[in-house]
Amino acid sequence: MRPNKTQNCSALFFLILAINNQGCSEGPIRRTYEPSTASTAVIENHPNELIKKIQALYLRGEYAAALAVINHTSEEKILEADPAQFWNIKGLCLLAQKRPLLAEAAFRKALDENRRPEFKDYFNYNLAAALYEGKKPEESLAVLQAIELETLDATHQHKVLSLKNKILQTQENEISPSPLAPPPPGATLTSASPSPTPPISVYAGPVNPNRIGLLLPLSGKYESFGNRVKRTIELAFQQTELGKKVELITEDSGETPESHFAALQKLVEQDQVVAIIGPLLSKGIDLLATKAAEYQVPLFSIAQAQGPVSPQLFSCSISSHDQVVQVLDYAVNVKGMKRFAVIAPKNKSGEEFAKLFWDEADAKRAQIRAYEFYEPTDTDFRDPVDKSLGLYYQDARSKELEDLATQREQLKITKKTMKTQQYYNLPPIVDFDAVFIPDEARTVGQLIPTFAYRDADKLTYLGITSWNSSQLIQRAQNFVEKSVFPVAYDTLNPSAETQKFIKIFTDTYNGTPGEIEAIAYDSAKLMLAALEDHPSTRDEFRLKLEHPVAVEGGTGMVKLTEHRCVRKLTLYQVEKGKFVPARLKDEPGSLSQ
Repeated sequence: MRPNKTQNCSALFFLILAINNQGCSEGPIRRTYEPSTASTAVIENHPNELIKKIQALYLRGEYAAALAVINHTSEEKILEADPAQFWNIKGLCLLAQKRPLLAEAAFRKALDENRRPEFKDYFNYNLAAALYEGKKPEESLAVLQAIELETLDATHQHKVLSLKNKILQTQENEISPSPLAPPPPGATLTSASPSPTPPISVYAGPVNPNRIGLLLPLSGKYESFGNRVKRTIELAFQQTELGKKVELITEDSGETPESHFAALQKLVEQDQVVAIIGPLLSKGIDLLATKAAEYQVPLFSIAQAQGPVSPQLFSCSISSHDQVVQVLDYAVNVKGMKRFAVIAPKNKSGEEFAKLFWDEADAKRAQIRAYEFYEPTDTDFRDPVDKSLGLYYQDARSKELEDLATQREQLKITKKTMKTQQYYNLPPIVDFDAVFIPDEARTVGQLIPTFAYRDADKLTYLGITSWNSSQLIQRAQNFVEKSVFPVAYDTLNPSAETQKFIKIFTDTYNGTPGEIEAIAYDSAKLMLAALEDHPSTRDEFRLKLEHPVAVEGGTGMVKLTEHRCVRKLTLYQVEKGKFVPARLKDEPGSLSQ
């Protein structure tokens, strides 16, 4: 039963807060090592008093100090008080520091931990504000649409509707939305009806049930990948009599969201396809999913990022969730690891993997000790590595620097050399057991040695399926020893289905297929399975895809369920410069399942 709208709220409720347009200076993202204020952040008071202390710091604009208190509070004390309150105020501090991605993760945790229904929609608005600041307007709008306005007072209802309108009208140069928190004690929540939002128009043009569209980049820097996918899908359709009767129509999606949108429009309105395989690129997939919903056309994505929840979007990529669960299960339950660092590219795929890893680590009662991002185009990774090792913000370690200076004076050291550098350089803070890096092998191969150059050379690294490349070892060399990553397209110990695919591909093209070809083959086989019942409309095609179906694909047995492909993954590790199956403690030599 919903709480009475006029009930008094607890004294723990936060005041309504507004964030200034100017952000604070960027502080360290490390969750366990904040600036020097952390040294005075250990609070011994009752947990409720602790929350009040954090509130006071926030209201004074001392965001780093508030974060330091939160990060240095034991889990037991947080549980004794109100975990949701802690995560919410942490999100507010991060958002004030213009760090919306981390704020988003914190608000999601507040919602997960929340046990008080009257808080839910306030936390939801904070999440929507973080998504908006993080340039995710579609996701922000989806959260806003789920808010029950009658649970909020009139002022807060206006803020929700205002942000909705900003997104729907796509206005430029808008003032950043102010995050909300639960109202102060005694606040009265009044009822109001939400302003109507424009309904989604549904396209009702003609459809040819024998045409499948391919939305692939056939120009620009991703042209080679698009062509590899195209010929693999054509190969799959030529393997069956049904497939030979289907007309495959390819449109060049280019590299931008705008070119993707134009190609999708042409496939539906001019080519009249019944369904589409694509996109291959993650960028702009949210907008494509929205447009696919208007067109009512099934969109079978092979992009690495899973994309938003949408009735028309299906994902054939190797599930990010499955990869994270597999590698973390091995790290925690087999290797006994409990503390992790995350360093990820600041793109849709990297952010998705990082968020999933954080959530799964929390579910396993493990800790994220560092959480850093870098630009996908970066080739120098010293900044994110230094931040994760506590070396970037040296003013936070001023006492240690003073101690080093004292030692140099006592030892009469006046020059920094190879022998004396230990008296000049701060030692890294390695308070984690492994580092998760969800990126391509060639990038990871450059990033990992940076840890060794900072004297953190005995770490374990955890990865994703794209690590399954010789470039990983060629670039990272012995620094990548004992690293672990999942594999879906297993060519070292291939299943019967994978062997069959490799033979068909090799016989046809006289070349060896890679993971991208295997996924493309999977998508084509699933499309063919949907065509077996000869759906005559796009809605019939979608309904066929929504029923669980399994096929023999390039990555083995693939099952499409709940709009995503499920596969059996195998864990591999690097051992003496080679990829070998990861071993269980009690079953040496066996595969980790």
